[in-house]
Amino acid sequence: MELGAFHWDTACSYNIGAGNSERLLGRYFASRPAAREQVILATKIHNPDRDEHELEAEFTPNQQGGSRAYIQYGVEKCLHRLQTDHIDILYLHRPVTNEDGSYRIPLDETWGAMDDLITQGRVRYLGISNHSTQQIKEATDMMKQVGKDSSRRIIVVQNRYNLLEREKVACEEGIRDNDFLRNTEAQGLGMVPFYPLASGLLTGRYRKGYIDSASGRIIDDKLQNQFLTESNLNKVEALVEYAETKGFSVPQFALAWLLAHNEIPSVIAGVSTMEQLEDNVKAVQIRLTESDLNEIDSLLASAK
Repeated sequence: MELGAFHWDTACSYNIGAGNSERLLGRYFASRPAAREQVILATKIHNPDRDEHELEAEFTPNQQGGSRAYIQYGVEKCLHRLQTDHIDILYLHRPVTNEDGSYRIPLDETWGAMDDLITQGRVRYLGISNHSTQQIKEATDMMKQVGKDSSRRIIVVQNRYNLLEREKVACEEGIRDNDFLRNTEAQGLGMVPFYPLASGLLTGRYRKGYIDSASGRIIDDKLQNQFLTESNLNKVEALVEYAETKGFSVPQFALAWLLAHNEIPSVIAGVSTMEQLEDNVKAVQIRLTESDLNEIDSLLASAK
């Protein structure tokens, strides 16, 4: 907060469904009550969570999903863990769909229940995460139908987006990132990227010739085949060189690239050390021009 990072994002299911990320923030707010009003606090429901984490136990329908029962019960648990009486932004963590793409819970039930939370004063604003363009439209259209007035609307979408995974943001094949961003902006939505540093690949930690000695989330979660491709590593080398010539770190550069998009009001990035946090927040001081963005596109295209 001292560094000016006042948008704090978590989810009920973080820490493998244990809810401990929310509990951590709750302990902070309990010890510093005045801090709560200085923070935009976002959390998410849908993905399963439980009070007592048991790896072998099955989740029940009341511990996940988009039903009225789960939404009311799940938010009560979020508020308890967060030790607060309201959530500033509540996300539906992912669409509540079957394998064939059909909705498992009627959309009017899901978004009617979300609207009730606003009426109750437990939630201020609503968001969606991991939604495609069509799913965004269906959710926002339904919210217009069930919301008690025109101010009850979805304001933000949180999808995966970073310099090296630009096609992931649309949650479907065949849609360019710029088209997706323009579409969300046209609907009055901000876009908040998760995985802005590609799970650590854009920290400069993973370099060609040094992979065997590298450590971090990509290694711990066994995501090498997904992230540590020849193409990605070539692009990282090009980005490291580019960032060094400009005088900033690769993470700063990757975050500044996202913030250069008008459609992106904020970026969330996880850190594991104070040094990483202090380095990341300096990204807001970097202003990339249209010429810079075009140069970066050319750089990455030639680094394949």
